[in-house]
Amino acid sequence: MKNDQVAKIAKRLTALRDEILKIIDLRDTAGGGNGAMDEIDQANELIEKEMGFVMSNNMRANLKEVEEALDRIAKGHYGKCLHCSQEISPKRLEVLPFARLCVPCQEKIESKNR
Repeated sequence: MKNDQVAKIAKRLTALRDEILKIIDLRDTAGGGNGAMDEIDQANELIEKEMGFVMSNNMRANLKEVEEALDRIAKGHYGKCLHCSQEISPKRLEVLPFARLCVPCQEKIESKNR
């Protein structure tokens, strides 16, 4: 992969990381209920907190993927499959800039997990 392509992807990953951090921060600082609530309000608030927790965990997992991709760029390992060491197609990286595996290796892993 060419240096200018990697630089462009690094810029996208940095922007994505910043956006994820902003979303996590908003989720973490969101206030709870106010005053007296009936049982339905309490149940709704609990559901919202649980959903927020799940979303926050997913965001943190995405953040980890993005940061690992940025680390691979910094170390000069970006664009190589972590399983077979072959080049990951530029089209795949354009769609999924934090991809760790090439399509054939990803398909093998997914077929084993079925």
